[in-house]
Amino acid sequence: MKSVAKQHKGFMRKKTILICTFISLFASCQKEDKKLNNIENKVIMNNEINILEEQLKKGLKATIGNAVDFQIQYNEEDLEFENQTLEKILKNNGYRQPSIDEFKKKVKLVFQRDLDYSSTKNCIYVNFFNPCNRESIYYQNNTIDYNGYFLFKNSGFIAPLYTIPEIIDYQKKFPEVIEFEKKLPNSYKNNKGEEITINKWMNEPNLLQKRNQNIQRITAQNKYLFNDSKADLAWLKFNDKAFLETLVKDFGYVKDKDLLEWYIKGNGIEKYNNDKETYLKVFYTKNCDNSFNVHSETFSYMDSDPEKYSKEIVSVLEDIRTDRIKLESLSFEQKSRLIAYLLYFGEKHKEKTGMTFSFMGTFYEHSQEDLQKKYDEEFKKQKYYGLPSFEKYWNDAKIEGDGIGLDM
Repeated sequence: MKSVAKQHKGFMRKKTILICTFISLFASCQKEDKKLNNIENKVIMNNEINILEEQLKKGLKATIGNAVDFQIQYNEEDLEFENQTLEKILKNNGYRQPSIDEFKKKVKLVFQRDLDYSSTKNCIYVNFFNPCNRESIYYQNNTIDYNGYFLFKNSGFIAPLYTIPEIIDYQKKFPEVIEFEKKLPNSYKNNKGEEITINKWMNEPNLLQKRNQNIQRITAQNKYLFNDSKADLAWLKFNDKAFLETLVKDFGYVKDKDLLEWYIKGNGIEKYNNDKETYLKVFYTKNCDNSFNVHSETFSYMDSDPEKYSKEIVSVLEDIRTDRIKLESLSFEQKSRLIAYLLYFGEKHKEKTGMTFSFMGTFYEHSQEDLQKKYDEEFKKQKYYGLPSFEKYWNDAKIEGDGIGLDM
């Protein structure tokens, strides 16, 4: 019995030693992990400081001499820093990051862009001036030369190119850069030998206010587009009209009835009286693959007030017929489709509006003879676009014309 007890005691001693050794190793590993994490965090922090210092060197604004604005160029590192920073800011402001599938579908619906998640490229540029130009632009928006947003694919949000001082209190988060910025010269010479004068971020009196506006704007844009927030749409209608108008006018996003109604009410013919081609953009989209969509949603909304919108449309048709509106970017097939839908709107409402001969009849009779034939052939070829009674309206119009001289 003593031998058994002795063996048990020895076993327990070995077990205790093993446990203590394991605990010691575990504690040592934890310390090592913590040490590695600290090193990693320090590397990240140093990298962020380096990027911020480069931005501070460039200033918030630069001019050649005292007159000509000098466009400041940024790079992918600036974008990745912005991405990481805005991702946290958006989350703190109630933004729910969409799933990959949700983000892909909405980007396709709104911006007509297909996102490739097999590609390592994270920042995809969307050009608001020319949606079919896919080249990334690393200059900030100035609404004259540059205007666009980046799709931050992996984080599921959109934003223009912001510098760090525009979105966070950089002096509070990185106090080590305060003295650095103070010591920066107020000018430097570029590689062409031109003297570039900079305005320092630290001297911008309204930086806090502008920063808050930037955050509020970008949060509202993303919550509206990707969280379906009606409250943020309402805010954007009053505070960021240009962004919403671009979605409809330049990208053809007409699926949101609330947005479309707001756009149509604020962008009538009176606004574009000298630029009716821009007015017409609410009726169609020509995509980058050369496909063409007529917006049935626009006509459906305009059915609510046929008298008002018939007058607007007949004015546009007259300018198309007389070549004051050229629609040079459209093929004859695309132009004919658009004209057909515009004519059809007026025809189907003519009993209500009293504009009996103002649409198809007038358009046909006063078009050149060769165009009469071309439109006639194209409409037949397209089987009158499947529009109810279009064929009858058109054939009657060819006989009745503008109604002048008819026995009524």
